[in-house]
Amino acid sequence: MENKEMIAALVGSAIALVGAFDITCQIYKMTKIDARSRGLKHPKLWGLVAMNGNNSSGLLLYLIGRKKYPVISMSEQDRTEMESRKKKAGVGLIFLAAGAIGLILSVTLL
Repeated sequence: MENKEMIAALVGSAIALVGAFDITCQIYKMTKIDARSRGLKHPKLWGLVAMNGNNSSGLLLYLIGRKKYPVISMSEQDRTEMESRKKKAGVGLIFLAAGAIGLILSVTLL
């Protein structure tokens, strides 16, 4: 691998890592807001459960488990924050995809 390809691979990896970290943080914060609005005990713990796990199994566990608990009250501020977090997660997804594409291109164009 030449230096240019190696630098391109590192940049692609870094961009993908930033995107993945952002998505993980947004999932934690959105889950915490949702769990609090449903009256679940320990919303921070549910946030940790949702952001962890292989193949998003923690998020699936939370989504299945929350069916029994309807939304009790969600303030307008929480709704606004939830929408903001969704948009930020979308930006993180774009970073993740762009970094992955850059990494793949840098590796395949050897």
